[in-house]
This record gives sequence, structure tokens and C-alpha cells, in this order.
Amino acid sequence: MTDFWRSGDSFYPISCCELNPRNSAALGVGAVMGSYLYRDSFAASNDRITIYQNTGADSINPYNQSSGSIYGNWQHVIEPLVELDYARKAWVGVLADSWEFQGKRWVFKLKKGIKFHNGAPLTSKDVAFSVEKMRDEKGGSLQASNFSDVTEIQTPDDQTVIFVTKQPLAIFLDRLRNRFILSKVAGDKYGDQLYQNLVGTGPYKFVSFQRGGNMVFTRNDDYWGGKAAIKEVVFRKVTEDAARLAALESGQADFINAVPVHEAARLERHPRIRVDKIEGLEMYFLMMNVAHKPFDNKLVRQAVNYSVDAPAIVKNIFDGIGYTIDGPVGPRVIGADPKLKRYPYDPKKAKELLAQAGYAQGCDVQLYYSAGRYPKDREVCQAVAAQMVKGGFRVELISQEWVLFWGPEGVNGGKLPFYYNNRGSLTDADTFYDQYFRTGTTKRCNYSNPELDKLIDEQQKIPDTKKRIAFLQQAGKILMEDAPFVPLYNLASIYGAAKNLAWKMRPDEKVLGWDMKIV
Repeated sequence: MTDFWRSGDSFYPISCCELNPRNSAALGVGAVMGSYLYRDSFAASNDRITIYQNTGADSINPYNQSSGSIYGNWQHVIEPLVELDYARKAWVGVLADSWEFQGKRWVFKLKKGIKFHNGAPLTSKDVAFSVEKMRDEKGGSLQASNFSDVTEIQTPDDQTVIFVTKQPLAIFLDRLRNRFILSKVAGDKYGDQLYQNLVGTGPYKFVSFQRGGNMVFTRNDDYWGGKAAIKEVVFRKVTEDAARLAALESGQADFINAVPVHEAARLERHPRIRVDKIEGLEMYFLMMNVAHKPFDNKLVRQAVNYSVDAPAIVKNIFDGIGYTIDGPVGPRVIGADPKLKRYPYDPKKAKELLAQAGYAQGCDVQLYYSAGRYPKDREVCQAVAAQMVKGGFRVELISQEWVLFWGPEGVNGGKLPFYYNNRGSLTDADTFYDQYFRTGTTKRCNYSNPELDKLIDEQQKIPDTKKRIAFLQQAGKILMEDAPFVPLYNLASIYGAAKNLAWKMRPDEKVLGWDMKIV
């Protein structure tokens, strides 16, 4: 893939651009990092903030993403209709001014006076255009399933968007979280080159994207929500923990995510660095694809659950800075059932189940993961493999680059039988159950259970959250019995920042430049 930079309405390959101070910002991280290598000061500045993350976009298509931190990157440029206010536990409008649930219709009124970076006004046609792009799986979108229940999008006037669904869909707002709106005018102008000429309504404008997840954004001084304090935001993907730490301590980076738990105390002693922690919403798990043997056998899946000691992983690998999950979702998630308990660690029971399933001499499995994607992922998978051996399994560990692991030849293509992953920003059990376990929704695990499907369908029609919870709890019981996955834990998100950089912490992994300021 070619790296690009943008100048006005034109988009050029980086190879054709001369490296000079005038276009250093536009050329992305590779060019701008030079100014940091010799920087004497450790203080962040209003001119530019450089953020090192352990993840990054592998595609310039913003709909080819389904990760919390990457959503945060794109949200600098393109924005959603609504988002969740975590403190209030309530939905708030971003581009939408109001909305109403009318059975099989959701009616949204857009805020007036919002303009795209190209000067075009935000209209209902931009929303309809963007949703169609999200539904375009052949075009690379990984977000189509969020609109599988939508049968029609109506735009009766410029300020009104109506989503018509197959059945009443009370949880549709959750489907719209992180669903970003692009300019239809830009789409009509650039066609297949739309994503290389990304035009949104956000507080920052798109400058560049580089292969490997590096991004540069520059402030939108005409932003409808008020001008951000930081002029330029640079995101750089650095998967190695040691490299991110070294960059922060040397002053090359102003901010890093995924600080290893065993490094937090040492980093806190640094005179010019601050360490911030917040309990995250991302849930970690081991998923089994039931289309692959031996995971088509429920007894084997239950044996896997009995073979994994999640509390020991939290204690020994994460220094106790984590929260083991009982049941299929964490306790803060809507639909969690406090009566459900995880499978206890019982290797003897696991061996008995394997024998009943026809694997008395042991069972060979391959556990896939993407090294460096998540905190301590290699150590976690090594620990899981060692634990499962005691339960009668022989485990081969296979690490893949994220683009392969998560793409059509990996998880999303249904090609991986057993893998370690997480589900970020999980606030409602319906999102997880529908996305992973509803029949036909995804190939990620190919699970199918008509009874579960019925419960998911019924609760999605109920606007009263308290009534929905009863259905979700029944669904949770089914999943724990059928055991298509092993729920593990929530972790604390740990960040390192220059001491003079203030920011608003969020539980959803997003790091937002417009929520930062120099103090």
C-alpha cells in the first residue's frame, strides 16, 4: 500500500514529495519524528502532541475498523450521530440533535449549522450515504452487521433521517455508536478515492495516513463545537511496550497507552511523567469457532473452560490489576447476571469431559493471537497453554499480524478455530450476544442456537431496559452452558503522559486530542 499526504484538495503519494520543513507535518510521522529526536524539553506543547499507541489502523478505510482505540483516532475527523456519556450512563447527541423510537422506526433530527471540512452543510443525505458505505462488506467494511436489521433509510428533508427496521429495535442507539458520518459531496467528487480524501465534520482535519497505522491530523479552526487547544495531533503505532516507554521517557512521545502493569510504579517516579489509570470496558476472552473440530463438541468447549484459571492470570501476569469476569459479561454491563459464576479451574473435570467426548488420550488445539495487540497477550496465551495442558490439551500457540488475524483470512472470515481477543467498550450485553452469537450474524464463532436467537430478538423490541435485562440474563445462562467461549477479565487501562498535558480519561480506550490541553 502506498503512503499518502494531502495538500488542499489533492492527494499525493509520499514518494513524490520532497522532505522539507514546509510539508513536514503533512508527510506524517516519519517526517515529523525528526524534530523530536533532538528535543531538549520533555514538556508537551500546544503546537503538536505525539501519541504512541499499541494499535493503529491497518487500512485508510475508516469502516474497515472495529477497535475502540482506532475509533478514537478516526473520530478526530469524522463524527457519529450519538455517543454514550459514561458518567451519566445516557446517550447524548453529537451530530444528532434529537431522536425518537417509534416501533419499527427511529427518527433522528440533525443539528443545524454543522459543516464539513469542505464547507458543505451536514444533511440527512450524508448520513444515508455513510451508512451505505458501512454496509458495503465487499468494499472492506467490518461494520455492516450493525445495520443488518435496517430495511430502509428515509431522508424526508435535509435535517431528518429515518431508519426503518425489520422489527422494533430498542437498542439501535448502541448500534450507532462509533458509526461515523462522511461527506456525500466528497464521495461524489472523489469516488473510489474517497477514503484517501477523508472529509468529516470533526475538530481536526485529515492530513496523512501511513502504512502501519500512523496518522496526522491538524486542527479544524472552524469546528462547530469550538476550537481545540492542540493544533496538531500525531498518532504512531508502536506495538512494543519497551519502545513506547522509551519514547515517553526520552520526550519523543507526549502520551502513550497500554503501560505495562509492572512498569507503572517505576514510571510514576519519573519527574516529568504522570501515570493515569481507569477501569476499562473491554472484555477479554478466548473464543471457540464451533464450525471447527473439536469445538463443535460442547463437552470439549466445557473442558476448555474448566482448564483455564483466569484469576491466576490476573494475579500473576497483571499484578492483580484486573477484574475477573463471572458469567458471559462483566458486572457493569447491562444484562449481567450476578447469579452466574464462571467455570472453576478444575483440570481433572476437564480430562473427564474430554474422555466423554472421545479424547481420552488428549486433544490437540491451536490457539491464535496477535502479539503486541493487547497488554501481555503473549504471556497470557503462554499461561493459558500451560494451564490447558493440565486439563488434557496439547496447545500450539500461533501469533499473527493483526491485519491477518482480524481480517477475512482470520477471525472475520471464520478461519481461526480458537483465539484470544477482546470486545472493547462493552456496555450492553446485547451488543456482544448479537455480534458474536446470533445465528448468521458473523463467522467469528459460527455459533447457532434458536433459543438464544429468540431471546435476543425479543429483548430488542423492549424499550424498557429493566424488562430487557431478564431476557439478556436468560441468554447469558444459555451461553455459559453451551460454552462457545471462555470469559476472562476486564483490565485497567494504564496511560503515561507528560506532566503538563491534561486530558479527559475515558473507559473506552479512546484518546482524544480535543480533550487535551497544556497546563
